[in-house]
Amino acid sequence: MSSYRFMQPDPQDWHILRQVADIDAQAFGTDGISVFNLSQFTRSGAVFCLLDADRVLGETVLLRNIHDKGAVVFGFAVDSACQGKGIGAIMIKHLIEMAARSGITYLELTVNPDNLAAKRLYMEKAGFYKKAELSDHPQKGEPRWLMHLDLASL
Repeated sequence: MSSYRFMQPDPQDWHILRQVADIDAQAFGTDGISVFNLSQFTRSGAVFCLLDADRVLGETVLLRNIHDKGAVVFGFAVDSACQGKGIGAIMIKHLIEMAARSGITYLELTVNPDNLAAKRLYMEKAGFYKKAELSDHPQKGEPRWLMHLDLASL
């Protein structure tokens, strides 16, 4: 585990950004983020990944709110070949610690409540709670929950 690095990729590191985009597409299909858009998000410090050497194991995008000190966890995903090995738990722990250090007071994300692995990660391991039931995903027709984690209490 000590060889893992949680980091922000360079906006021109196409080798890393392609891997991030591939993992995002595995998780979200056509809703995934393109390499070009990831490069733009990286310029604002929003893209994070967990690496083992130069292999991306998981990725996330963290979008800060402009109206308060909260942020939205957007596109959190683990490479399908690495799922069930604790990679998501390592990533969410690093993300929460980094967010709290940078002055973010809460995190929110949406999740399909039928995705039991994601619910277990967010609720049981990270401490998020269900804040609201949202309308179904506009393209996939899947149910969505809004999850919330207060970082001020950490």
